[in-house]
Amino acid sequence: MRQCLRFPRPHPIILVWAAAFFFTTIGNIALWKTLWGLIDLNSLRSVLFLASLPLVLFCLFNLMLTPLLALPFLRRPLLVLLVVVSAACSYFMLHYNVLIDRSMVQNVFETNQAELNAYLSLPLLLTLLALGVLPAAGLALVRTTSGAGSIRSLLVWPVSVLASLLVLLAIGFAFYKDYSSLLRNNRHIRDQVLPLNVVRHTHGYLKGLYSTRQQPLRAIGMDAQRAPGPRPKLVILVVGETARSQNFQLNGYPRATNPRLSRKEGVISFNDVSSCGTATAISVPCMFSKMTRGQYDDVRAATEENVLDILQRTGISVLWRNNNNGGCKGVCERVPTEDMPALKVAGQCVNADGTCYDGVLLHQLGARIDAINGDALIVLHQLGSHGPTYFERYPAASRAFSPTCDSNQIQHCSNEALVNTYDNTLVHTDHLLGKAIDLLQGYADQRDVALIYVSDHGESLGERGMYLHGTPYFIAPREQTQVPMVMWFSTEFSHNAGLDLACMRGNALHRAYSHDNVFHSLLGLFGVSSTVYQRDLDVFAGCRTGTAQRTTGPAVVSAPVAALPARTRRCWARLSLVRSPQLRRRDALGCWRGVAFGWVRGTAGRGG
Repeated sequence: MRQCLRFPRPHPIILVWAAAFFFTTIGNIALWKTLWGLIDLNSLRSVLFLASLPLVLFCLFNLMLTPLLALPFLRRPLLVLLVVVSAACSYFMLHYNVLIDRSMVQNVFETNQAELNAYLSLPLLLTLLALGVLPAAGLALVRTTSGAGSIRSLLVWPVSVLASLLVLLAIGFAFYKDYSSLLRNNRHIRDQVLPLNVVRHTHGYLKGLYSTRQQPLRAIGMDAQRAPGPRPKLVILVVGETARSQNFQLNGYPRATNPRLSRKEGVISFNDVSSCGTATAISVPCMFSKMTRGQYDDVRAATEENVLDILQRTGISVLWRNNNNGGCKGVCERVPTEDMPALKVAGQCVNADGTCYDGVLLHQLGARIDAINGDALIVLHQLGSHGPTYFERYPAASRAFSPTCDSNQIQHCSNEALVNTYDNTLVHTDHLLGKAIDLLQGYADQRDVALIYVSDHGESLGERGMYLHGTPYFIAPREQTQVPMVMWFSTEFSHNAGLDLACMRGNALHRAYSHDNVFHSLLGLFGVSSTVYQRDLDVFAGCRTGTAQRTTGPAVVSAPVAALPARTRRCWARLSLVRSPQLRRRDALGCWRGVAFGWVRGTAGRGG
């Protein structure tokens, strides 16, 4: 009886083919969803091309899995790992329309328990069960032969590989132009092929991590020198999280997401600012490094000093206060750092996952400032608007819009509720910035005080079916790359630093900036000179007293106009900043009125 119920054991290559078939079909639902939308079935050739795709994927998976699953002791553990990890990736790709690239892999490796808890849900667990645990168990429980012994049994492996190569060559010969066009015009497809994308980017991340640990820290700006001002400077730099520019009231958004800042006198909001990346792991190290977005390299960023090191070396007190789940991504390793959630401040750290509202960043900050002598830079790193649990990022007092999406299943919420919840996070950020300015104003009699706010990246809220962030930059929507940047200066700061705030407002309205400007602007703001400083990337350089000029070239001012009051001369200089013909005509009329008034006053002063 036992003999009758015993099933024959298949060759191990059958397990490879079964795994390849799984990843060709239900293991890559998100990929097929994308391909179905890209290929237009308008001819027999396009139909045949679509039919060739499963064969190509099957052969590719066969080539990848054969050397891995040929090893008896690694066969089942590797297969289970690949299937379960791919199932988890499928969930995020299907529900949030994200891609699995290197930055996404880095986010996974650097995540913590609080961030992981934010994504846990019943749909995630069901997806892991249906696309991960059950298929992995089915594949792992298949009893196979050893795959060794006869020459015929051993030849199955190379024959399988050779057959896959021949099929790929035949299909490539028949549809080369179609595949070339598909991959060239849709480069993001390669980051949708599970588990190839996971294996490739995990290898790249671990290789970069190993390379980082093998390299010594490279010093930069060793020649940096600071010109002291008449009074100590105190600058608070708030690094935002997941705030997008288009939802800022200061930038024209019709909703009151900045109720406090919009009433603050002297606040300057920059309309056109691009992030360095679409994830914190890239944007934060990039904005503090001297590399531009085009030059950015994560290994170099991790093994090279940043602007905080240079400022600290020149005698400026630097303090990093962190409320972000992901930490400072190595930026604050060599400066004094405070982990605010660890303090468990009552009323601020109320979430079950241990996260805190951003108000905790101001906890006893006055006492920390009082203990600092001389110039100081205090960095406040927000948790900000990090999703998908937006509803946990603000207290009830900041719930300005309703109904809200009080769930991490944001793809199932109405767009109205989702946007309301996200906008509430910005209201809370506005509250934090307003209180920070109030705190700084309390020190205005003793110090030159200023506040700078810039977010690390933006966020997708369902536009074009995309949610969250982390999309590869070359296809990322503006919602993820356009970030708010806001500044405020006390009267004494702008006067002693020689900043023409009217000029800065003009630039903020009509010029484009990016994270590339942060490094050099901080050096310029504190009066630090160094060979690494680039004046053309300093936001403030063109608006310092005596240097305000046209952004496209030197201002051409006639001799009579040069004799006019400084305010009128600056009016002429700012005309070149205005792109709109209607605004330019309006401002030109204002300048002419200033000229006429200046000549009348000058003529009267000379007695006729």
